[in-house]
Amino acid sequence: MKMTNTVALANTKYHKGKNLLSGIAIILTSVLVFLITSIGLGVVNVQNAAVNKVYPTWHAMYRNVSEENMEKIGQHDAIGNYGLRQDVGEAALSADDYILISYLDTEAQRLTKQKFVSGHAPKRANDAVLSRNALKELGYPKAKIGDTISIPLQFFEKDSLGMQQERSFRLTGISPDGEGKTDRKIFSMLISKDFMQEVIPKDQRSYRMMVRLTEEASTSTAAIKEKVKEIGKNFDVIEDNIVENSDYLFANYIDPAFYSGMAIIIAVILVAGALTIYSIYYVSLINKVQDFGKLAALGATKRQTRQIILRENLIVAGISIPIGLLIGIATVKFVFFQLMSTIENEVATIKVMREVLEKGEVSLVLPWIVGMTIGVTLLTVILASLKPMRQASKIMPIEAMRYTGQTQSKKKQRKGFIDLNLQRLARANLSRNKKRTFITIFSLGMIGILFVVISTVFSCTNPKQIARDTIAEDYRISIKSVSNDKMRPEREWTAIQQNNPLNDKMIDRIKSIKGVEKVDTFQSITGETPDLKEIGSDDPMGLSVGGISKEQMDLIEKDIKKGSATYDELDSGDKVIATGYFIANYPEIKIGDKLTFKFFDGDRSFEKEMTIIAGGNFSESVSNYDNFLMSNEALKKMSKNNLTYYVNIKAAKGQAKAIQPAIENLVAENELFNLESYEEILAQWEGSMQMMTGAGYAIMLVLAIVGIMNLINTTIDSILSRKKELGVMQALGMSNRQMKRMLQTEGLVYAGGILLMGVGIGSILGYLVYVYAESNALMQIKVYQYPLIQVLLMILLVVIVQLILTYATTTIVNKETVIKRIQASE
Repeated sequence: MKMTNTVALANTKYHKGKNLLSGIAIILTSVLVFLITSIGLGVVNVQNAAVNKVYPTWHAMYRNVSEENMEKIGQHDAIGNYGLRQDVGEAALSADDYILISYLDTEAQRLTKQKFVSGHAPKRANDAVLSRNALKELGYPKAKIGDTISIPLQFFEKDSLGMQQERSFRLTGISPDGEGKTDRKIFSMLISKDFMQEVIPKDQRSYRMMVRLTEEASTSTAAIKEKVKEIGKNFDVIEDNIVENSDYLFANYIDPAFYSGMAIIIAVILVAGALTIYSIYYVSLINKVQDFGKLAALGATKRQTRQIILRENLIVAGISIPIGLLIGIATVKFVFFQLMSTIENEVATIKVMREVLEKGEVSLVLPWIVGMTIGVTLLTVILASLKPMRQASKIMPIEAMRYTGQTQSKKKQRKGFIDLNLQRLARANLSRNKKRTFITIFSLGMIGILFVVISTVFSCTNPKQIARDTIAEDYRISIKSVSNDKMRPEREWTAIQQNNPLNDKMIDRIKSIKGVEKVDTFQSITGETPDLKEIGSDDPMGLSVGGISKEQMDLIEKDIKKGSATYDELDSGDKVIATGYFIANYPEIKIGDKLTFKFFDGDRSFEKEMTIIAGGNFSESVSNYDNFLMSNEALKKMSKNNLTYYVNIKAAKGQAKAIQPAIENLVAENELFNLESYEEILAQWEGSMQMMTGAGYAIMLVLAIVGIMNLINTTIDSILSRKKELGVMQALGMSNRQMKRMLQTEGLVYAGGILLMGVGIGSILGYLVYVYAESNALMQIKVYQYPLIQVLLMILLVVIVQLILTYATTTIVNKETVIKRIQASE
């Protein structure tokens, strides 16, 4: 035993160069395994910790629930507890800003994590709670608990917002100031149950019911979602009125789809990494077989030979794994803090995530991940040692001393050539060691496949495409209409149509702005259809028909799921396309059915029979949330008024920022205008995508380093182990240039095989992942976008690295004379 350990230690010192390369491979394996699991689970754990601090704790919310159905749902066996919210009215602060006045029962306050800076919840009829900012807006910046404040408010009536009236309240509490995400100011005011019951008749109450299921029903996120939908359906709650608290559910319950998907991703990454490390280690150990043949000739048994090989490798692993873990621990913290510091999205969850990290509330270094890293790395080292151990113990000492790892042909004769060229020589060398060639290409090809698949996912979740699905051009000016507000009847869309500020004069002013390339107008008309009823009501179904341009027809056709449509059909004036809401909630209506539409056009209404010729789910930039679509021109012909609801503004190349001040000045002239910017929407999506893409590419960077190490090891071993052979060929007349070209050809075969697997198979798998994500509405993926830039960079990197390696190693070889190379023992 002592002799075995002594020889293993001596071998470790003697083969410093090869063991250094193997050690680096083991270090990278440790870093790879640790980072993959730590970054993946760390992101989830930190986000979950932030969610549990910020998000409400209800599982799902049912909206528009009547008093009768509320009591029935509350008695369901699967409902553990529930809270009620009833909105009673609004207090208008300006054209767009308001205070929402609501009643929340005790359980709803608990489920929504209602807090009070001071004071307590409303108890008596005229009690109220507001935030300090809301009090400032109302003119009471210094109000104290117990003070009486007067608020002009409008109560919700059946299908409308009532007339404004003054009410006095006693301030019983101060709520925290919210963090607004937009320029619009929306505050909340909490009132008592007595006040709610006084102003909202029982038959007009429409609760938001926040429910938590029982423990028996809350086995997983999938089970919770399925159950709340089942309960809602049983009590006439339409699917659009069921809101799942998805982030909270994900943070606190097992999501089988997520964890199975994550397990698959980690397994694929680990297999790719382990194969690469196996390749490095296998190639590094092949030539050591000769040394073990010498030991066998000196009397070492087969068992001793195997032990020496294994212990030498474990010595290297014992030194390398701790180094890898230290690098991994330091790197995971650096990656996390870098990711969090670069995210520009300042939503509440991101801020809390930063606080969680800074305070160390979530550990990024988990003991079980450290143990798994050690186990996986050691297993990889042991597996990589099996081949040399078996080979060295089986063959005779004289054969072991001549062993080069080359595949021995079973045929008595091998194929030869009368005329030799550089390509044939390169092919002959690769074929002599087919297994090494295959392992190298396969392991690096796996990394290439994974890189292309991940790049495809990130390309298809392109923030630019998502932002473009929201707004078609650089800017959009739309009308801010309000429905059923008795205090502001002039804000009704039918009233605005009669004196629409988005008229020809305004369009001309927009067009005259220097830098504006194009302005497109889009129409919209509202109405109802007596043939159908609103879900859960006896009222006719409300409708809105939006206009589309001929240029948008290509986008429309791609997203049509049922039927078909041409622009000429939509321009006929009696044919429409149904959008997502209508298709989901009125499945009994088929393509080809005719419905009577009652249109509201200014101060008049008229009926028209319309045929539904197609249906689909369309992006906001096309549908603008209308439930039917037809041509712009057809809509204009139907109306006596100006139906222009929004305009798209396209800037000339490079002029988007330059024209913004002029557009903002025009928008400021009229309170009915609302301005949206493509750049602002893009910035929001880029912020939300930064963490995911940063973590993904960080893992791929480690994999890429491992892959490059494999190329380095294979190239060095292939060339240095053939110094004698290359010296003989040069002695027979091969020039240095010819030798470089031959070795470059061999290197390009490796590069070609790697790229064929990575680009070919990776592209196919990437597309299949896209199809799955698009069909299941995952990660906002709607449009397939091939990651061309990423793939080209990968191709360039592989080719350049291989050429540099070949050049560097041949330069080192050529520093020795031909005689010395021929005399080389290895």
